[in-house]
Amino acid sequence: MDTRPVPAASTSLGERAKRHVRHFLADFAALEREYPAGYPKMIVRGEGAYVFDADDHRLLDAGSHLGACQIGHGRREVADRIAEQVRQLEFIALDAGVSHPYVVELAERLAAIVACDDPVFSFTNSGSESNELAFKIARTYHARRGEPSRTKVISRLGSYHGSSIAASAATGVDAFKTGFGPLAPDFLHTTPPTRSPFGHREETATAELSLADLEAMIEREGPETVAAIIAEPIAIPGAVKIPHSGYFARLRKLCDAHGILLIIDEVVCGFGRTGRMFGADHFDVRGDIVTYAKGLTSGYIPMGAVAVSGRVNEVFLKTPLLHLNTYAGHPVACASALAALDIMEAENLVDHAAVMEQVLRDELNRMSQSVQRVRDISVIGLLSSVISDISDVEDPDATIRKVRKDAYDAGLLVRIARDGTNMSAHFYPALVVGQRDIEDGVRGLETALRQV
Repeated sequence: MDTRPVPAASTSLGERAKRHVRHFLADFAALEREYPAGYPKMIVRGEGAYVFDADDHRLLDAGSHLGACQIGHGRREVADRIAEQVRQLEFIALDAGVSHPYVVELAERLAAIVACDDPVFSFTNSGSESNELAFKIARTYHARRGEPSRTKVISRLGSYHGSSIAASAATGVDAFKTGFGPLAPDFLHTTPPTRSPFGHREETATAELSLADLEAMIEREGPETVAAIIAEPIAIPGAVKIPHSGYFARLRKLCDAHGILLIIDEVVCGFGRTGRMFGADHFDVRGDIVTYAKGLTSGYIPMGAVAVSGRVNEVFLKTPLLHLNTYAGHPVACASALAALDIMEAENLVDHAAVMEQVLRDELNRMSQSVQRVRDISVIGLLSSVISDISDVEDPDATIRKVRKDAYDAGLLVRIARDGTNMSAHFYPALVVGQRDIEDGVRGLETALRQV
């Protein structure tokens, strides 16, 4: 019998939320000490690039959506499409020969735009699930071609590929993978292909070093043991890290030379975030397997996808892949994705993100001149980061919480984190933002950073 006290009806919604709901990356004990009765903040509605809390405080959502808010909040077109789909067919599983027309329509729509040749799609519920499935497909592909020893997956340090067991193993950030016991085996990490982390130009040398380290790792491990390399077009943990323009062409060539599959992780970069439809489009590279989520439905319904090239899919034609996902290709998620794609195309949001890149860059450059702690900015499309030096602050974690709160009070939701003595602010609003939205949002960030 549960003997815990039952909260009174008068207990605040925030207290009830803290009692019953896990809020990731929220230290409520520390927040209560520093800002009594101030957390959690209750967001109750959204409109375009903005959200509103229970006190009707308007905030530019430049990060709390985690990259899933391409078309903005509260789009009636999506709501109507979802409601219509629920009335028509709310759910049927893609199981044992059963399909439905809505998933066919979505797959055909995606096939025409993704950076993967003759793709076949598997649908999932999230980016983590998409990457997990990509690893299974890569290993099975090699096993069916008579190379079962190809089980190793190589990723880059500073990468993020999800929170499930294998996706955590692939992630190249220790903070996301420690304390959980043994993770999936046969995941290796190599040097990332970043430009100089605190410079303002591309560094060819870092790309050369990264590829040389990768090739040395492949030779050391034995090419016959490596199934795949997974890479985001632009990795974002710690900072938005844009590789040298020639990096992916050489990575593609290296994979082909050794019979290794290239998995491109488009979970964050995909669907217009970087000013192109997909991050890989900046580098003219195509993946053997490509993973998606977030912007696929613009966050309206959870959904991910895995595109597998026709060449790779040949091994599954006679004997299907044994993999189950109850909600794969969920009809309502398909409707949400199709509606989001309609809006992106009708409003030219990918081109708009490319145009707004310069506005965002100019504003962040202006801010960097007025906030002495800023060491680096990085911008591509409407994906950006600001790195600040907090080496002299007494309590870095309390500083992170303060910057978040000060930004919130200034009308901005932005992703703030730290890596050692570096504090990162990731600013990536919905693709529907205008110049004034960006200017106001950066001023809110500037106000918060000046308080440190």
